[in-house]
Amino acid sequence: MKNTHITILYSIVSLIFLTEVILSFNHYSFSGYYTDKIINWIWLAMTLFMIIWFWKKKIMKAYFVFLAFTILLSMLPMMIPFFALVNYFSTLDDYQQIQLDDTYRIERTRPNVLHKPQISVYKKEGIIEKGIYQTPYLFIVEKVFQDHFTNDIEGENQPIQKARLVDVNKDSIGIEYEIMNKKTIFYHKEKEASEL
Repeated sequence: MKNTHITILYSIVSLIFLTEVILSFNHYSFSGYYTDKIINWIWLAMTLFMIIWFWKKKIMKAYFVFLAFTILLSMLPMMIPFFALVNYFSTLDDYQQIQLDDTYRIERTRPNVLHKPQISVYKKEGIIEKGIYQTPYLFIVEKVFQDHFTNDIEGENQPIQKARLVDVNKDSIGIEYEIMNKKTIFYHKEKEASEL
Protein backbone atom coordinates (compact mmCIF):
# COMPACT_ATOMS: atom_id res chain seq x y z
CA MET A 1 0.00 0.00 0.00
CA LYS A 2 2.81 2.41 0.90
CA ASN A 3 4.59 1.66 -2.39
CA THR A 4 1.38 2.40 -4.32
CA HIS A 5 1.06 5.85 -2.72
CA ILE A 6 4.71 6.64 -3.50
CA THR A 7 4.28 5.51 -7.12
CA ILE A 8 1.11 7.60 -7.56
CA LEU A 9 2.83 10.67 -6.08
CA TYR A 10 5.83 10.19 -8.37
CA SER A 11 3.52 9.77 -11.38
CA ILE A 12 1.75 13.06 -10.54
CA VAL A 13 5.06 14.93 -10.12
CA SER A 14 6.36 13.42 -13.38
CA LEU A 15 3.19 14.48 -15.19
CA ILE A 16 3.60 18.07 -13.91
CA PHE A 17 7.29 17.98 -14.94
CA LEU A 18 6.43 16.70 -18.45
CA THR A 19 3.72 19.37 -18.77
CA GLU A 20 6.31 22.00 -17.91
CA VAL A 21 8.75 20.61 -20.53
CA ILE A 22 6.03 20.63 -23.22
CA LEU A 23 5.04 24.18 -22.26
CA SER A 24 8.66 25.35 -22.53
CA PHE A 25 8.90 24.07 -26.12
CA ASN A 26 6.01 26.43 -26.94
CA HIS A 27 7.52 29.43 -25.08
CA TYR A 28 5.22 28.98 -22.08
CA SER A 29 6.01 28.14 -18.47
CA PHE A 30 4.29 28.11 -15.11
CA SER A 31 4.00 31.63 -13.66
CA GLY A 32 6.97 32.95 -11.71
CA TYR A 33 10.69 32.59 -12.16
CA TYR A 34 11.31 29.94 -9.47
CA THR A 35 8.19 27.80 -10.13
CA ASP A 36 9.82 25.78 -12.93
CA LYS A 37 13.07 25.42 -10.99
CA ILE A 38 11.21 24.09 -7.93
CA ILE A 39 9.24 21.61 -10.06
CA ASN A 40 12.49 20.45 -11.71
CA TRP A 41 14.25 19.86 -8.41
CA ILE A 42 11.27 18.11 -6.82
CA TRP A 43 11.09 15.77 -9.83
CA LEU A 44 14.85 15.12 -9.70
CA ALA A 45 14.81 14.44 -5.94
CA MET A 46 11.81 12.14 -6.27
CA THR A 47 13.47 10.32 -9.19
CA LEU A 48 16.55 9.64 -7.09
CA PHE A 49 14.35 8.52 -4.21
CA MET A 50 12.35 6.19 -6.49
CA ILE A 51 15.50 4.64 -7.95
CA ILE A 52 16.90 3.95 -4.48
CA TRP A 53 13.55 2.80 -3.00
CA PHE A 54 12.72 0.39 -5.86
CA TRP A 55 16.29 -0.54 -6.86
CA LYS A 56 15.60 -4.30 -6.66
CA LYS A 57 12.99 -4.08 -9.42
CA LYS A 58 14.29 -4.62 -12.97
CA ILE A 59 12.20 -1.80 -14.40
CA MET A 60 13.82 0.69 -12.02
CA LYS A 61 17.30 -0.46 -13.03
CA ALA A 62 16.29 -0.02 -16.67
CA TYR A 63 14.91 3.47 -15.88
CA PHE A 64 18.19 4.42 -14.19
CA VAL A 65 20.22 3.16 -17.19
CA PHE A 66 17.92 5.12 -19.55
CA LEU A 67 18.38 8.37 -17.56
CA ALA A 68 22.16 7.89 -17.23
CA PHE A 69 22.46 7.05 -20.95
CA THR A 70 20.41 10.14 -21.88
CA ILE A 71 22.72 12.37 -19.82
CA LEU A 72 25.82 10.79 -21.37
CA LEU A 73 24.42 11.18 -24.89
CA SER A 74 23.73 14.86 -24.20
CA MET A 75 27.46 15.35 -23.58
CA LEU A 76 28.56 14.03 -26.97
CA PRO A 77 27.76 16.93 -29.35
CA MET A 78 30.14 19.46 -27.71
CA MET A 79 28.11 19.06 -24.47
CA ILE A 80 25.57 21.62 -25.75
CA PRO A 81 22.45 19.55 -24.83
CA PHE A 82 24.02 18.76 -21.45
CA PHE A 83 24.56 22.46 -20.69
CA ALA A 84 20.99 23.11 -21.86
CA LEU A 85 19.84 20.60 -19.20
CA VAL A 86 22.05 22.28 -16.59
CA ASN A 87 20.59 25.70 -17.49
CA TYR A 88 17.05 24.28 -17.41
CA PHE A 89 17.50 22.91 -13.89
CA SER A 90 19.57 25.76 -12.46
CA THR A 91 19.75 29.55 -12.28
CA LEU A 92 23.14 29.52 -14.02
CA ASP A 93 23.44 32.48 -16.44
CA ASP A 94 20.20 34.03 -15.18
CA TYR A 95 21.50 37.45 -14.22
CA GLN A 96 18.41 39.46 -13.26
CA GLN A 97 14.64 39.09 -12.90
CA ILE A 98 12.46 42.19 -12.72
CA GLN A 99 8.67 42.18 -12.18
CA LEU A 100 7.23 45.08 -14.22
CA ASP A 101 3.64 44.70 -13.01
CA ASP A 102 1.17 41.91 -12.20
CA THR A 103 1.21 40.68 -15.83
CA TYR A 104 4.68 41.33 -17.26
CA ARG A 105 8.18 40.49 -16.08
CA ILE A 106 11.62 40.46 -17.67
CA GLU A 107 14.75 38.38 -17.26
CA ARG A 108 18.30 39.28 -18.25
CA THR A 109 19.58 35.83 -19.08
CA ARG A 110 21.66 33.67 -21.38
CA PRO A 111 19.41 30.78 -22.53
CA ASN A 112 22.30 28.47 -23.39
CA VAL A 113 26.05 28.43 -23.93
CA LEU A 114 25.80 29.54 -27.57
CA HIS A 115 23.64 32.59 -26.87
CA LYS A 116 24.76 36.03 -25.83
CA PRO A 117 22.86 37.64 -22.93
CA GLN A 118 19.32 38.63 -23.82
CA ILE A 119 16.22 40.17 -22.33
CA SER A 120 13.22 37.83 -22.24
CA VAL A 121 9.81 39.41 -21.70
CA TYR A 122 7.13 37.19 -20.12
CA LYS A 123 3.37 37.69 -19.99
CA LYS A 124 1.37 36.00 -17.24
CA GLU A 125 -1.76 34.16 -18.37
CA GLY A 126 -3.33 32.62 -15.26
CA ILE A 127 -1.02 29.99 -13.74
CA ILE A 128 1.21 29.94 -16.83
CA GLU A 129 3.21 32.61 -18.58
CA LYS A 130 4.44 33.00 -22.14
CA GLY A 131 7.80 34.26 -23.34
CA ILE A 132 6.63 36.92 -25.81
CA TYR A 133 9.84 38.75 -26.76
CA GLN A 134 13.54 37.91 -26.73
CA THR A 135 15.96 40.73 -27.48
CA PRO A 136 19.78 40.68 -27.39
CA TYR A 137 20.78 42.69 -24.33
CA LEU A 138 23.45 44.53 -26.32
CA PHE A 139 20.68 46.10 -28.48
CA ILE A 140 19.22 47.65 -25.33
CA VAL A 141 22.60 48.79 -23.96
CA GLU A 142 23.44 50.42 -27.32
CA LYS A 143 20.04 52.17 -27.39
CA VAL A 144 20.53 53.48 -23.84
CA PHE A 145 23.98 54.87 -24.66
CA GLN A 146 23.17 55.81 -28.29
CA ASP A 147 26.47 54.28 -29.44
CA HIS A 148 28.40 51.04 -29.31
CA PHE A 149 30.41 50.08 -26.28
CA THR A 150 34.07 49.79 -27.24
CA ASN A 151 33.90 46.31 -25.77
CA ASP A 152 30.64 44.38 -26.31
CA ILE A 153 31.32 42.14 -23.30
CA GLU A 154 31.61 45.23 -21.10
CA GLY A 155 28.20 46.40 -22.35
CA GLU A 156 26.58 43.00 -21.83
CA ASN A 157 27.84 42.90 -18.23
CA GLN A 158 26.19 46.17 -17.22
CA PRO A 159 23.24 45.41 -14.90
CA ILE A 160 19.81 46.99 -15.24
CA GLN A 161 19.32 49.44 -12.38
CA LYS A 162 15.60 49.91 -13.01
CA ALA A 163 13.03 48.86 -15.57
CA ARG A 164 9.54 50.31 -15.90
CA LEU A 165 6.66 49.29 -18.17
CA VAL A 166 5.69 52.25 -20.36
CA ASP A 167 3.48 51.01 -23.18
CA VAL A 168 1.88 47.76 -24.40
CA ASN A 169 0.65 47.39 -28.01
CA LYS A 170 -0.48 44.32 -29.91
CA ASP A 171 2.89 44.07 -31.71
CA SER A 172 5.34 45.62 -29.21
CA ILE A 173 6.00 46.47 -25.58
CA GLY A 174 7.79 49.61 -24.41
CA ILE A 175 10.03 49.38 -21.37
CA GLU A 176 12.10 52.19 -19.88
CA TYR A 177 15.54 50.87 -18.94
CA GLU A 178 17.98 52.57 -16.61
CA ILE A 179 21.58 51.39 -16.98
CA MET A 180 24.54 53.22 -15.41
CA ASN A 181 22.19 56.13 -14.49
CA LYS A 182 21.08 56.62 -18.12
CA LYS A 183 17.49 56.00 -19.20
CA THR A 184 15.74 55.27 -22.46
CA ILE A 185 12.57 53.57 -23.66
CA PHE A 186 13.13 50.45 -25.74
CA TYR A 187 10.33 48.86 -27.77
CA HIS A 188 10.56 45.06 -27.94
CA LYS A 189 9.15 43.72 -31.22
CA GLU A 190 8.60 40.30 -32.81
CA LYS A 191 11.41 40.60 -35.37
CA GLU A 192 14.10 40.67 -32.68
CA ALA A 193 13.54 36.99 -31.86
CA SER A 194 14.80 36.07 -35.35
CA GLU A 195 17.92 38.18 -34.90
CA LEU A 196 19.23 36.04 -32.01
